[in-house]
This record gives sequence, structure tokens and C-alpha cells, in this order.
Amino acid sequence: MNRLLLVPALLASLSAPALALMETQAQIQTQAQTQAQPAPLTPEQAVTRLLDGSEVQEGWFAPELLEQVPLATLRAQLGSLSGVFGPFQKVEMQDGQQVAVFARGRLAVRAKLDAQGRLTDLGLTPLGVPSAPSMTAEQQWLGRDVLTRLLTDDTVDPALLSADFLAAVPAEQLQASFAAFREQFGPFREVTASAQGWQLVYERGAVPVLALTLDAAGKISGLRVGAPTARFTSLAQAQAAFAALPGRVSLLVQEVGGPVQVSLNAGRPLAVGSAFKLAVLGEVQAQVQAGRLRWDEKLTLTDAARSLPSGALALAEAGGTYTVRDLANRMIAQSDNTATDLLLARVGRAGVEARLGQSAMPDTREAFALKNPANRELLTAYRAAGLNHDARRAVLAQARTAPLPTAQTFAAGPVAADVEWFASTARLCGLMRDVAAEPATTINPGVAEKNDFARVGYKGGSEPGVLNLTTQVTNRAGKSYCVSATWNDSRALDEAQFMGLYAGVLALLR
Repeated sequence: MNRLLLVPALLASLSAPALALMETQAQIQTQAQTQAQPAPLTPEQAVTRLLDGSEVQEGWFAPELLEQVPLATLRAQLGSLSGVFGPFQKVEMQDGQQVAVFARGRLAVRAKLDAQGRLTDLGLTPLGVPSAPSMTAEQQWLGRDVLTRLLTDDTVDPALLSADFLAAVPAEQLQASFAAFREQFGPFREVTASAQGWQLVYERGAVPVLALTLDAAGKISGLRVGAPTARFTSLAQAQAAFAALPGRVSLLVQEVGGPVQVSLNAGRPLAVGSAFKLAVLGEVQAQVQAGRLRWDEKLTLTDAARSLPSGALALAEAGGTYTVRDLANRMIAQSDNTATDLLLARVGRAGVEARLGQSAMPDTREAFALKNPANRELLTAYRAAGLNHDARRAVLAQARTAPLPTAQTFAAGPVAADVEWFASTARLCGLMRDVAAEPATTINPGVAEKNDFARVGYKGGSEPGVLNLTTQVTNRAGKSYCVSATWNDSRALDEAQFMGLYAGVLALLR
């Protein structure tokens, strides 16, 4: 019988890594849905299938996730939910957040799917129930002891791992993962333990252990680590680390209403992906305050308004109605592209463009269409229009009804990098300041740990070659800061590295 050292192994979250066990969750990935094929499941459908009592199938999960958590462990942990919360009933939306409803409890759901409809990220967090008990001193010691033995030598000892774990994650693969940590953060130093979990401490960084299970023989049968955090001694050191990244990088750290702490190319507009949705939220907020729009006003989803994922509305039935509040929550917390386009059509582009500082900007559907190789003539016309905004708007009108691309379009790297939303980190911090009081910004904390701050507001954006993270935090001392960082490159981005640096900046502001 397994000894579960960290009770919420599943209820904390399960995420698919880029380096065997350690990719941070990419809540801000832009995805594309293959057309002319059967539509993949929506996240709601995937979670319903997972929880409705059917036998959990291997094909429901992306291989990366199964590398981290063996199928047998997933089945056992999912099967245990009914014993705690009673029979599963349904999945519903609550303030833009998926919620799994059981007879004796409700769980907040985070689920991400790949283009084949397989789960790459899954989190189930209890709502309105007591949190899992803290670990005892003995459990802390057991975990620290086995992790220390696992990491002290550069070569992983297979004798420390259960047969099931080794079948899912060979020792060589785990060894390569830890080697990547040493390359990025220096030599391994120690494992620290607390009632909430463990930290793998390296010379220049730390990696949280979110879940660890041992079998009856004391061997590791399950292991999940979180996003690495760089350990900086100063913001100047953090700035130097960002400046050393390849490509084009911008970083701003500023006290809200106060002085700038760090400025690295902070006035330079770069591609920011879905972070532009802060400007849409700002215009929605302004029109509500001016009495031209209501949060409870309902907008109707049509096939013409449908964009590509991310977001569940891309696969929702046409004819459904959604309140402005619901759409705003989806746009910010889930980066729902279809919700964004519905709101943008309702408030108009003039105000959004003024806030973003970009004229003749596309909505998300138009941007996807321009990136579709089948619409090459439209892309050529868009580029030829240059600074002629009327000509660009005419091209965007044609793109609105043009066919959308398939997922394979984005598999090889950045596509039509000039079809984007451009903003400086200075502008993004201003946009975040304007909407930080809106509930939509607090649903998804991004890289920040909610427990580290009194309040966290977040929006980011990404697509191949583009990554932005913008967060406004208020620490326990009552000081508020904005941290906005953007990275553009023609090559694939190391998102885990970037997020680790970003988390290191946030740690200095707690």
C-alpha cells in the first residue's frame, strides 16, 4: 500500500514537462485546432469523461504527462476522489472557472489539451473544504532523506525508484532532467522540508517538489516538481540574467505609483501575444463605467465569431449566450480567443487600439487566418499595406471570413511574426494598473504563488517565438509592484528558463 507523503498529489495539479519532469505550466499557450477532422474534446468534455466513473484510459493523456505520473498512479488518485467527495455529478462554469461538482464537494478544475484532445495539464483543487493536512515531521524527514539520496550523486540510483516509476520514467531520463537543473542553477546543495513540501536547493535556484509518494518499501513511486525559481540577491542581478537571454528581451519592475526598480528596454514595443487582451478588458471596463455596457449584458456566439483555441468557446455550440462578465473572465483567466473577439466586436476597436498603441490591429481570428499558408495572398496584401491603416483594415475584413489554419501550421516555429499585437512592458504595466481591480485578473495567478502575496493580478501571452508575462502583486507590507517581461526570438523559446527567472524576480518582491 502506497504511503502518500503529500496528500494533494493530484489535487495540487498535474502538468506536462518539457524536460522530463520540470516544465512549468504554460497557462498562456496559443493552440490551433485541426480543421476537416473530428473536433477534439473540449476541456469540459475531457474532465467529464475522466471523472464520470469510466475506467481511465492511457490514450486520454499526453505522453509527457504519463512520463511524470504513471497511469496506475493517476487511476488510483482519480479513483479516490469519490471516496472523499461522493459521486461525480457534472462540470460547470463558475466566474470563468471550470468546477467539478461532486455530491459532497466542489473542485476547481484546470485542464489543458493538446491538438489530439489529450490532457497535458490537469489540476483539481477543493473549494470550500478543509485543506489537506500538513505533513508530520516523520513524513518530512522521509521525503527529505530519499530526495537527498536521489540527488547527492550525479548518477541516479535506480534502487531508489519503484518498478512502476522506472517503467514510466527510466533512470537515465530522470538523470538528464536533474543534470539540466545543475546546468542552469549550479551544484545541488540540499533538500529543505516543511509541512507543505520540499525544495530542491541548488547554488543559484530552487525547485519545489509538489508531490512525492513512496511505496511500502520506501521507494519513490510518484514524483512531481514545480517551476524552478532562480535565486537572485538583487534586482540588478535579475536584470543581468534577463539581458543575457538571446533574441529581444524587455523587463520592467515598477512600484505602482512609485519609482521604477528595473528597466531593460522597457519602452521598446515587442510582440506580446494574448497580453493585448488587457487592452480589451480596459475598454470593456471603461464602457461599463460610462454606462454604454453592462457586465450582465449577454452576447451570442455565432459560427462567424468562432476563433481557434485557447479557450473552450472555440468548440462551443453556436447560439449560446454569455454575459460580458463571463466572457471577460474567460478572456483573461483562460485566454479564450473567441471570448476576446466577441468582446472586441461589442466595444469596437478604436478604444482598444488607442490603449494598446497599435492601429489597424487584428482580432484573434483574423490573425490566425493571416498566418494560414492557404491565405498567402492576404498576408502579402497585409504586408504591402504598410502604414496605410485603411488598406490594412480592408485586408482584415477579408481575413475575417478566410479559412483558419491547422495545428501543423505552428509546429515548426514562429509563423508570420509581423502579424501580432505589439506593446512595450511599460505600456502593459499601465494597462494592468488600469484593470487590476477587476476580478478577471485574479483568477489565474500565472507564475506567482498566490500565498506569497496579498493580491495577484496576471495576464500573459505566447505563441511560437513570443512570450510575455505581466503581473501586478501586492505584498504583505501593502506595496504593489508590476513586473512585465517579454521575450521574442526567431528560435524556440525556453519557456521554463524564462519563467524561472521571472519567478526569481517575484520572490524579491514578497
